[in-house]
Amino acid sequence: MNDELEALVVSKKELDRKLLADILSPYVRLDRDDCDIDTLEAWLGLGTDLKILVYLLARKAMVALGFDLGVEGATAREVALVMNVNHETVGPELKKMRAEGILEETKDYRYFVPNHAVVRVKGMISTR
Repeated sequence: MNDELEALVVSKKELDRKLLADILSPYVRLDRDDCDIDTLEAWLGLGTDLKILVYLLARKAMVALGFDLGVEGATAREVALVMNVNHETVGPELKKMRAEGILEETKDYRYFVPNHAVVRVKGMISTR
């Protein structure tokens, strides 16, 4: 078997934990004791769309780490509460990112970044 070709093989179901840590480390810390996300100074420089994505990726990381979070996804109201903005501001942004394939939505209206979109999110953050 050719090792170069093996390097191309990925699974959309597997989470690249290192990539997720690389994306999140400048912006947040995860508080296991309070099951909370603490934002860092660099967070303030992100636009609303990127703050949403970093928040949702932080939730993904918390679930991967076994935090007692319950579910990975978050509703528009939950995202708005964390960002301290009106949920009517966040809702259209979430729907736009869903239409673009960056986010997916569960039956109970919770949004999350699918594993296959994590690389795309990194590219979005890197170009701003």
